[in-house]
Amino acid sequence: MMKSRKFLKTSATVFAVLAWVSLALQLVVGLAVLVMGGPPVPIGGAEIPARLIGILNFAAAAIYWFLFMFISHATRALLDVHEKATGSSS
Repeated sequence: MMKSRKFLKTSATVFAVLAWVSLALQLVVGLAVLVMGGPPVPIGGAEIPARLIGILNFAAAAIYWFLFMFISHATRALLDVHEKATGSSS
């Protein structure tokens, strides 16, 4: 049981780090595409301007950050509930 708790605590930390790394990378890529532009990107038969893709990267950054942070906090909350229910702490 102790190994699984340690694994879950490590997983929560990994997801928090992934949240910040993905946010930083998506913002940098989005800003680069927004500033530099480029040829239109064909998506679903329509030509989407590259600068719009840069703006969509900003939205993706927020979504991924929220998702990874949610997973991290949910894992920590479940661990806290388990520790309170079993009366153990480590």
